Amino acid sequence: MAVFRGLPYGNARFRVELDGIELTGFLVVQLPDLIIEYAEYREGSDPRLQSTPVAKRPRFGTLVLKRGYHGGLDLYQWWQQAASGQVGARRNGVIKLETEDRSAVAAAWRITGALPVRYAFSPLDAQDGGTLVEMMEIACQDVQLE
Repeated sequence: MAVFRGLPYGNARFRVELDGIELTGFLVVQLPDLIIEYAEYREGSDPRLQSTPVAKRPRFGTLVLKRGYHGGLDLYQWWQQAASGQVGARRNGVIKLETEDRSAVAAAWRITGALPVRYAFSPLDAQDGGTLVEMMEIACQDVQLE
């Protein structure tokens, strides 16, 4: 699905879906890091002193979603499900990067086994008067770029 072009894509046109339901209003989506754990290996008979990195297993950083708080409880209720150990708390989702004119999906990050691990708000500040931001950090079992 990823569409290659000569110019880089902008980062402002995206959609967030969890279990097929589009969630709206996100200001920031920080995509998970894709990490390969590794070990250093050196064969005992090798005359060189350098070791060689050997891949062990992939793991994934957290997905971070931030949006202006609008009074909805959907993210909080999902966090409550996870906190109480409910079986249905894991979800699957997709983050879709759209072209500037929103006519096509340029790339998609498919997230499986998503589990909320942190739910927070920006500070309440009477002097600032800015937007209250709701934030959720989500652990990912797997991430595939399409």
